[in-house]
Amino acid sequence: MAVVRVEYTEDGFAIITMQNGENRLNQIYVNEMTQILDDIERNKDVKAVITTGEGKFFSNGLDLEWMKSNTEDVVNAFRYGLHALQWRLVHFPLPTVALLNGHAFAGGAFIAIAHDYRVMNSKRGWISWNEILVNLQLNQASLELLRQKISRMDALREAVLFAKRITATRAVELGIVDAAVEPQNLLKEAKRIALQALGPNGIDSSMLQTMKKDLFQQPNIDKVNAKL
Repeated sequence: MAVVRVEYTEDGFAIITMQNGENRLNQIYVNEMTQILDDIERNKDVKAVITTGEGKFFSNGLDLEWMKSNTEDVVNAFRYGLHALQWRLVHFPLPTVALLNGHAFAGGAFIAIAHDYRVMNSKRGWISWNEILVNLQLNQASLELLRQKISRMDALREAVLFAKRITATRAVELGIVDAAVEPQNLLKEAKRIALQALGPNGIDSSMLQTMKKDLFQQPNIDKVNAKL
């Protein structure tokens, strides 16, 4: 079964759903997400993208068991591909909203922060970059993503440096997410935010992508330190 699926709605949204338990990130996830993003870009009826998960987790981060079971070359290729995917989301030519149905930890939090907006379940879930708790060092591409997407020092201090489990309400206060919403209203709010971003007259997708690339400078992934 696919670990990620996409649904195209009649009102012009592509809704991407991670559907693999804890929704951990591995090469299968990267491959399927890449194909889905390709499909979305070809679909001219789509005006915005919403990414979410099923169950308790938005994403619980890297699939460490999968990484341990593969060779160094395979794991390094996966890391390269994951960083490329994250920056593709940052620069995607449509408005993107991460709908945090549940916990977003480490790599899952990076997927969330790569989106333009984040809407978080007010009743369940934390967001945290908890690499420090398992003695994993962030590489340059990951650090650049955090620095460019999270502007407040107290947010970086709490959510990354000391790996606090940030609730939805606190995440809004820190500027990490844009809204804390009751579970039954998450999709409605995600759509509202995306439509508000587009405005009444819409935005040219190629110009939107150009503006994103100008604002959020991607590091040279070929030179990224492979440590995570």
